[in-house]
Amino acid sequence: MSNTQLTIDNSRTIPVFKFQGNCNVEGLENLQNELKSLHSKGNSRFVFDFSACKLLNSPAMGELLDAILLVDREFEGHIVVSGLDSLKETLFTISGIIPIAQETRSAEEGIRLLTELQA
Repeated sequence: MSNTQLTIDNSRTIPVFKFQGNCNVEGLENLQNELKSLHSKGNSRFVFDFSACKLLNSPAMGELLDAILLVDREFEGHIVVSGLDSLKETLFTISGIIPIAQETRSAEEGIRLLTELQA
């Protein structure tokens, strides 16, 4: 899947969802479907990389929280969020995304963390 706000790199064992630019709900409308598709192929661990994301509006935050709850509760999986600036880190904490999702500085660090969980 590729659009201007979200690209998915599933070339490794852990898929990396890269959020880019100004993210709104329209750009994330296929997020849950993509997660379900990857889950049907055996994936239950994901990295959400926000290093290139400038802004998330409130409806996009709701979509993101729904997606994270889907992975956590329905898939019994794990999500790592990476690349957060201080504003996004505060927003993710207030909204309850953190601590459901673990935080790392980079997507690479998130991949390492999730790979260790699989061992």
